[in-house]
Amino acid sequence: MRRRSRHATVAVAIAAGVVALVVVGRVERGHWVATQERGMARIQALAGRLDSPTLSGYRVLPAFDCLVYRRGSNPFALEVCVDNRGRVVETIDRRRTTRRIYSLRAEPTASRLRLDRAEVDRLLLMMTASRG
Repeated sequence: MRRRSRHATVAVAIAAGVVALVVVGRVERGHWVATQERGMARIQALAGRLDSPTLSGYRVLPAFDCLVYRRGSNPFALEVCVDNRGRVVETIDRRRTTRRIYSLRAEPTASRLRLDRAEVDRLLLMMTASRG
């Protein structure tokens, strides 16, 4: 009987440890997502309107597309990337020597930031045509 009691106590302790790890993991994930979203929102605000006159380039990638904005003499200063649903999944600030990258590439569905995907597509088409 004593042996069963010990096994039950160990099992309860292991279960409690697993539950604690899950709770800590969820809290950490939430903090990470919030931090990334705040950074992406700041850079998106710095870039301004999608069709800003400072729009200087683009990147088309398999999972998302990016619009690049000039600041001063830096034609690649700010970059805002969206997935096919218009969710902002990554931003890059290259205005300083050390780049600031905020990204939810690993979990794009966590992003609550949105851009008008039709407008992004229109701008990409316009820039692609102007290169031609």
